[in-house]
Amino acid sequence: MESELKKIVEQLAVKGLRTAGGNRWEETMSLMQNLITNYASEPQIHAWIDEKGSEYRNFSLRFQGESKRKIVIGAHYDTFEDTPGADDNASAVAVLLGLAELLNAHKENFPYEIELVFYACEEPPFFGTEGMGSFHHAKKCTRENTSLMICLEMVGYFSDEKGSQEYPIAPLKFLFGTKGNYLMLVSNFKSVTALSKLWRIFKKSDLSYKRFVSPIKSFGLDWSDHRNYWLKKIPAIMITDTSVFRNDNYHKLTDTPDTLDYKKMNVLIEDLFLLLKKIKV
Repeated sequence: MESELKKIVEQLAVKGLRTAGGNRWEETMSLMQNLITNYASEPQIHAWIDEKGSEYRNFSLRFQGESKRKIVIGAHYDTFEDTPGADDNASAVAVLLGLAELLNAHKENFPYEIELVFYACEEPPFFGTEGMGSFHHAKKCTRENTSLMICLEMVGYFSDEKGSQEYPIAPLKFLFGTKGNYLMLVSNFKSVTALSKLWRIFKKSDLSYKRFVSPIKSFGLDWSDHRNYWLKKIPAIMITDTSVFRNDNYHKLTDTPDTLDYKKMNVLIEDLFLLLKKIKV
């Protein structure tokens, strides 16, 4: 799957392609629909039009479960301005497509219904507004119909070099180390129970994970699509390579496919698949 992940990222990480509402935005949405169909099946489309007349689309795939309550796993597919966005966020889109392919081939029911969502409009100027694709999706979710949301946000950049990992507050380096060779599971206090259940499964992986809970909305804690599920009081966890605190290519033209670790991204797919088979939330 590693070569397939790289192929996906290379198709997506093109300068100026995935700017939400930009000149090539219609091409972007068509590409996303084709990729999802090729790796799984025809997605459901949730479209809306903004005040300027521009159309945006979320794409969803649903997989049957024993419970009607669902687990949502999502990743945004737009980029910041004209940047290629290989790590941000083609890496997560590729992982979600790989997971979709696995789920599509798996004919047994899972404990919960699973919904994979590819969001439009996470980046500025949409971030933190009701224009976010995840805001539109979260409007349909409640604590009664959604057990958990997992946000995939920049999951492809790793380094074993000392000093490659930074933190918003210096003391964290003594807790987590200075090598950027892990994925962080990020939670708020209300999602701690769900975080513990993820942790029990992920800590056995060949891929290194760490976990972080902050008492306040800071330090990048809510810098992605999970924020809109927290607003609905739905347990939500972000999985991330820590973004700007590790990847110097963040929101730059140097965020290119050759900077990613596709082997580790493939392990994440396997871990998510195992999680969906085992977790009870």
